[in-house]
Amino acid sequence: MTVNNAKLSSFVIAIQSNLIQRPARRAPLLLWLVALVIAALALLPLGYLVIRATGAGYDKVLDILLRPKTHEIFLGSAALATSVTLAAVFIGVLLAWLTVRTDLPGRKIWAVLTVLPLVIPSYVGAFTLVSAFGPKGIVQGWLEPFGIDRLPSIYGFPGAFLALTLFSYPYVLLSVRAALRGLDPSLEEAARCLGRSQLRVFREITLPHLRPSIMAGGLLVALYTLSDFGAVSMLRFDSFTRAIYLQYSASFDRSVAAVLALLLVALTLVILIFEKRMRGQARYYRSS
Repeated sequence: MTVNNAKLSSFVIAIQSNLIQRPARRAPLLLWLVALVIAALALLPLGYLVIRATGAGYDKVLDILLRPKTHEIFLGSAALATSVTLAAVFIGVLLAWLTVRTDLPGRKIWAVLTVLPLVIPSYVGAFTLVSAFGPKGIVQGWLEPFGIDRLPSIYGFPGAFLALTLFSYPYVLLSVRAALRGLDPSLEEAARCLGRSQLRVFREITLPHLRPSIMAGGLLVALYTLSDFGAVSMLRFDSFTRAIYLQYSASFDRSVAAVLALLLVALTLVILIFEKRMRGQARYYRSS
């Protein structure tokens, strides 16, 4: 029996040693080729932009970058992405909390209704806002008997902010809702039994668990805002996408559009790097 046990132990040790020393399997050549083709197709537009922009010459590119209009477009796009992301995070977290952690009547119905903006194109949503709140719109007609002849303009930053917030917050809502459903409510209940207020429980216990999902949803909202064209064009806000389209379609020299597109890519990379660093510095807690 002792000899058999010794042989069995030696056999197990040999298998473990073989598994440890076995080199990792290399990906098949076909998989590498497919990945390279996909990467090349993804980088092809960026390569075109670089060639088009550098073809205009260093002086022309520098002149485009130093124009006040370029600064206005850059700051406006950054401000729109930041404000829409913050508003979407607030709305998404609030609705996720109401539909998961409260006894709100008709929670299942609200869980479906609150994500419906995802199926509405931003251009259609912007057109609806203009029809309702624009000059001679529906709301304007309702208010005329009360002596209100003109509402504040829906065009520009206010309209773009409202439209993009209303149609992008579900990205945060879905992410945070999934995180809340996976969080053990007994942690919050125990804190409440110890005399903690609801706000303190949310800040000290719930929020640390939700940070990864909040940042993931916020990243999607920010990228969605920067890439949107329908809403900003309908509401006449000079974001990067609208400015690039106007320069590309109305100008014989498309180097301006290429430089603006590269600036948009740079702004997107800044957002991605910022999100990665925030995710790396944050402290996360496991509920299990």
